[in-house]
Amino acid sequence: MKVAASNKSSSSSQQQQRRRRPPLQRSNSSSFNQSIRNLRQNLRRHSSQSFRALKRQSSTLIESLNDKILLPTSPTGWALLTLSAASIGLQYELHLQKELTAPPIVFCQDSKRSVLNERMDRNSSVKEGIFSRKVTPSLFIGTRGIISSAAAYAMGDDASSSSNRQVKRVREVMKMGADGAFIVLDWEIPMHKHRQQQPTVTNVTKANSIDKPVILLVHGMNNDSSFGYVRSMMRTATERGWIAVCMNLRGQDGQHKVKNNTPRGYNAGYTGDLRGVVQQIEYRLKKNGPIFLLGYSLGANIVTKYLGEESLFGTLPKCIGGGAAMGNPLLIHSGTISFPWNMLLGAGVKRSLLQNIQSFKAHHEPGFQHAMKKALLMPTIGTLDDTAAPYLIRNDPYPPFTPRVGGFKDGEEYWWDASSHRYVAHVSVPLLKISAQDDFLVFGQFAKKLNHCLENPNVVVVKTRCGGHLGWQESPPPSTKTSGSGSWSDVAVADFIEALLQVREEDYQKTMVEEGKVAVGSSPPSPKVLSRL
Repeated sequence: MKVAASNKSSSSSQQQQRRRRPPLQRSNSSSFNQSIRNLRQNLRRHSSQSFRALKRQSSTLIESLNDKILLPTSPTGWALLTLSAASIGLQYELHLQKELTAPPIVFCQDSKRSVLNERMDRNSSVKEGIFSRKVTPSLFIGTRGIISSAAAYAMGDDASSSSNRQVKRVREVMKMGADGAFIVLDWEIPMHKHRQQQPTVTNVTKANSIDKPVILLVHGMNNDSSFGYVRSMMRTATERGWIAVCMNLRGQDGQHKVKNNTPRGYNAGYTGDLRGVVQQIEYRLKKNGPIFLLGYSLGANIVTKYLGEESLFGTLPKCIGGGAAMGNPLLIHSGTISFPWNMLLGAGVKRSLLQNIQSFKAHHEPGFQHAMKKALLMPTIGTLDDTAAPYLIRNDPYPPFTPRVGGFKDGEEYWWDASSHRYVAHVSVPLLKISAQDDFLVFGQFAKKLNHCLENPNVVVVKTRCGGHLGWQESPPPSTKTSGSGSWSDVAVADFIEALLQVREEDYQKTMVEEGKVAVGSSPPSPKVLSRL
């Protein structure tokens, strides 16, 4: 009985110990929670103390700054402070302008085969020549490449200024014989002034009616004839007495009145439209009338490729007196265009596709419709070109350069075919190429392919330190015989064309003397034009 009692007592004691354990665990957890709460309170207390100390230090610092700087307390004081800040900014801008002011660097081949070699040698020492004097960028605009480019796109002249300049503007819709595409030509024709008579205008649509040099411009990608740099160059040309005409690439009518009537838009490698326009204008020229081709950005690539194609096979029309290419990339490839410009260019192309969507809907080939829909979803110009490449229009690389719709295998084949550096070595007429070192869009690929230009003695390359993409805003405006524009490139191109006109006149006079139609020394050419280069 005692053993049983002892067993019962031991079991009861074990049960009591088991019952006492949970209260011990609860006491441990409560102490842990209490320590966490104490830690949080300490952290809050220390953080509030640190914040108050930091606030005191910052207020002390502000007070010390106020004591040292002494901010103005009246409107006059604030006005003086603003003027001081503006003066500092202007001083910095003047310093930047001085650093960027420099004469352009001219690259050309020293060869007797070049028609301009002797002229370039004679004019390289002239201080006032356009290729010798310093290019001074305009303040706040010309000193920054992106702003200069934006100004070139936006700053043009309005329609009312043509009446003040005695210029007649004519719009012509030309139909291409190859595929029936509509090409819009915007003409600017200087009026002839006669004594006691009303000014007369040359009829540029009739055969054998144009008796002045024709300056044919091709605009850049996603642009048209209404952009500022086009209007500026046309104004410079007409003020020198020439006829200016801008060829709007198919589907790029600035007034949105003439839509693309074919399922094929323009691209960087198709030269058929330019070839058709030149052929029709040639028919309207009087004897020995010249045409000069000017291209900008993508248009510069088209002009260079056209001149190279025709010169390679000896089929370049005799009326082509020369050309100029501003901002020509030479190498067309999606990898050369960085963000965000690749997306902006792609958005511009998609905008053009949507504006001419009806002509694309008329083409019922399933593959074409699928490719166009897919192209509209592509984010960049590179992916868009790669998607649409099989359905792009192209021309044969040999005479008669027949257009065909076979397209390309992919974007790589299209970019290779469109790159004008493959053709620039064959150009047989004087060609001026101008590029700016701060051109954020094309200067990198242009510099890589510069050696192809130097292979040709007829190509003159001019590199400026500033100018952006098609900008070249100069300050003060160049002092030429006409007010022209504030763009350095406009004056450079115009002076280059005048030099070419003098070369043509010298050759013509020489031919006439050899044939005995004109006496020797009857009409010597004036040397003042050449002194401007």
